[in-house]
Formats: sequence, structure tokens, C-alpha cells
Amino acid sequence: MDYYTLVILGALIGFLVLAALLLVPVYRFLQREDEAAHRFTVEYLRRQQTAHPNGTDDEASSEPPATQP
Repeated sequence: MDYYTLVILGALIGFLVLAALLLVPVYRFLQREDEAAHRFTVEYLRRQQTAHPNGTDDEASSEPPATQP
């Protein structure tokens, strides 16, 4: 093999390793965020709907509205 071929192969392998080192954490972060968004929309909304079926807060509905004289 020529010297140029070794340099090209080394540069290509180095570039691929560097790209993997930089992109794998980004990919893992995006996967975690996607899963968190899915959990939020399914579980959180179901829990909120069962806790407050009429759409109001417990604190706001128990207190009478404040009026000024």
C-alpha cells in the first residue's frame, strides 16, 4: 500500500471515531427527552384529569372570590 492510502484510512477512521464520540451522547440525550415527553403526555395528563376532573384547581375552587368594598 502507498503511504497516501494509510494516511487516508487513518484520517477516515479517526473522523468516524470522533463523529461517534460527539454524536452518541447527543443521540442518547434526544432519546431520553423523547421518552420523557411521551411519559408527560400520557401519564401526567391522565393523572391531572383524575385529580381535577372539572379543570379547576382545588385551592381556587375552595376559596370565595375576593371582593373589595
